Amino acid sequence: MVRQGLLVFAATMVLNLGGFAFHAVASRRIGVADYGVLYALISTSTILAVPANLAAPVIARFAAEFRVLHDDRHVYRLILDIVRLFGVIGIAYVVLSMVMMRQAGVFLNAPAWVAPLVALVGATLLLSLVLRAVAQGTQDFGGFARSCVADGISKVIGVLIFTTIGLALFGGILGFLCGALGGAAAIAATLFARYRGVESATIRYDWRRIALSGVGAAAVTLAGALIGSADVVLVKHFFDAEHAGIYSAASLAGKVLLYFVGFVPTILLPQATERHVRGERTRDALTMCVGLLIGISVVGLIAVKLFGIVLLHALVGHAFDAAAPLLLPYSLAMTFLALSTVLGAYGIATHRIAFAAPLIAGVGATLFAIVSMHGSLEEVVRVVALGNGITAAAVAGALGWQSLRIQRAHS
Repeated sequence: MVRQGLLVFAATMVLNLGGFAFHAVASRRIGVADYGVLYALISTSTILAVPANLAAPVIARFAAEFRVLHDDRHVYRLILDIVRLFGVIGIAYVVLSMVMMRQAGVFLNAPAWVAPLVALVGATLLLSLVLRAVAQGTQDFGGFARSCVADGISKVIGVLIFTTIGLALFGGILGFLCGALGGAAAIAATLFARYRGVESATIRYDWRRIALSGVGAAAVTLAGALIGSADVVLVKHFFDAEHAGIYSAASLAGKVLLYFVGFVPTILLPQATERHVRGERTRDALTMCVGLLIGISVVGLIAVKLFGIVLLHALVGHAFDAAAPLLLPYSLAMTFLALSTVLGAYGIATHRIAFAAPLIAGVGATLFAIVSMHGSLEEVVRVVALGNGITAAAVAGALGWQSLRIQRAHS
């Protein structure tokens, strides 16, 4: 597990550093107001990728079970099925965006022409994420890593090229699209090379079981996509362009800590699934991963407290210094979000989904609180931090309660 963890950590760090480099270039070259628009559009594309994030834990779990059985034929058929399904969803995104260009532009206070581009980014992310889930489930962490690295490097190259020739906001969107395309192409090539000589086999999907796993996956997905992105969209809606740009910078810097621990659930889910299928003890894997997350988070929060302004300058320059007071509470909020995600991944892997209800309720309550209380950016960040903290505690409590019930039933 340690070697795999290091590989995934290194790859996700390249992906995240590429993301930060992308934002560092974009924020300096297109200005505060346009950067606020760009960040809101990227957050929108992340929300469009919610169906893939929703399905990814379920796909990874099925792929992990097929791996335990050494059943490549079913893995190959799983790949074909998800490409068809999410390809159709992606096409629907693009068509719908063309129909609703004007309405989307009005809501986001952005030009109408950006809607189809954002939809295309979302469609590409769909395929990239679900194919990575197959690699994750089969523990092909080499293929997973190549996709992350290609994504991170491609978006930096893209934004450098397109903003250099003066495309500004349009160039920023195209650059981010380059990253999504690079990641999707890399994982598709990896899976094609691995399974091209394998015959597919018919899969009889147990939809009841999928729905059960999907409840937990939905909760984790909503928490990650909405709390990590919807707050930015809401701020863009309620505040002027200058304040939205400041909040975007705080969100970007605050997510550094989240990205540092993002590899933990990637490793935990297939490992816990494999042990659960074999009837082995899974608690040790959870304990190690939570301990790792907490250790990294404590060090990260101390670093943000001491060097937050340095981080902000490195990412977006001096024009966003007003975001500095927001960094520590936003980083704390992302720590709580990461903890909820790790606990949710463990619940999905072991069929303990009691965590789903408090996680969904916590997400909904946090977003409702932002809509109700947004007198200042500081107030919004406090709401996000408090909401995520309460939600993480509720998720841990629900998992502990369900585990206790299972133990009592077995005894």
